[in-house]
Amino acid sequence: MATARHVGMVLGMVAGILAASASALAGTPWRFIAVGDSRGPDNGINAPILTEIAGRIVAEQPELVLFPGDLVEGSEDTGELIGQLTNWRDTMQPVYTAGIAVYAVRGNHEDQGSVEAWNTVFAGPCAMPGDGPPDEINVTYSLEHKNALIAGLDEYSGHTHRVNQVWLDERLAVNTRPHVFAFGHEPAFKAAHEDCLDSYPSDRDAFWASIGQAGGRVYLCGHDHFYDHARIDDQDGNPDNDLHQCIIGTAGAPLVVFDGIYDGSNSGMIPRQQYYASTYGYVVVDIDGLNVTLTWMQRVDVDDYVAMETWSYTALPGPGDLNADGYVDAADLGVFGGCMAGPGNPPPGDCGGADLNGSGGVDLLDAAMLQRLL
Repeated sequence: MATARHVGMVLGMVAGILAASASALAGTPWRFIAVGDSRGPDNGINAPILTEIAGRIVAEQPELVLFPGDLVEGSEDTGELIGQLTNWRDTMQPVYTAGIAVYAVRGNHEDQGSVEAWNTVFAGPCAMPGDGPPDEINVTYSLEHKNALIAGLDEYSGHTHRVNQVWLDERLAVNTRPHVFAFGHEPAFKAAHEDCLDSYPSDRDAFWASIGQAGGRVYLCGHDHFYDHARIDDQDGNPDNDLHQCIIGTAGAPLVVFDGIYDGSNSGMIPRQQYYASTYGYVVVDIDGLNVTLTWMQRVDVDDYVAMETWSYTALPGPGDLNADGYVDAADLGVFGGCMAGPGNPPPGDCGGADLNGSGGVDLLDAAMLQRLL
């Protein structure tokens, strides 16, 4: 019978083989961009600003873009809405052509018309992931990208000003990635607009708690036409575990002014403004292992964008990430091989994370679980 030592040696050799081809790529830093609200007078969009931002996105070389709603002005006429959304897609064509994935959700202006218009334009290679609830396919969805789970949330499909919490809970329950990014159109905590997730405080609170419990630290949204970064103080005395709300309604919609007073139903939490600007721009999100850095790129002149706010946080490692580098890969397999102690034997040294099933020992059952996470 194979001993724990023998199994550990085999795992170590396998790890060495895999590492030569996989681990170098697995831990590569990556980035995405978030920006929303591009509606305007040019067949539904603000063409000059959206064209600028599309060019900036290509120059930033992200792997994907998140666009939290109000792409266009909207219309109750399906044909007109299709024309506006097609114009948006055509204006963003340089991004598609560059091989940058584009993920969008509907805003209240898209919700003026039929979802048929959305599904007509965002189909084929431009379609959103198809894993959403049966009646929200292509508008609510999730995707796994490298070491992150990203959830795009429609806040109108029969549950206006709310997310589909049942679906989201189910999706979060099976997530093993350390980073969780949620984006939707409406702010969770009221800034300027009265109509937002704040309209249903208990549902908003459940949503907020689910993101935090899953390891998420930031919710990306739009609706208000400015940039506003707020730390949502849960008043537990530890600001490092607070979630953040980033309103990025800055892709061309008419700008408005915010007085910085968050006077909604905050359920005992305190939104604390970190940075605000009533101008156009976008946010660059850089992920390097467990570390996340968000940079607000503010428009200061025609086609001139400057970094005006940068902030960062570190996520907790997910299951199987034994070396805490933000990935479950061959390097973790190598660490696991040195942790095998056999059934019922306490894990040696700093190997507690290798006891994936919580049995008190590191054994073949844990090895099988690790294999499924690779």
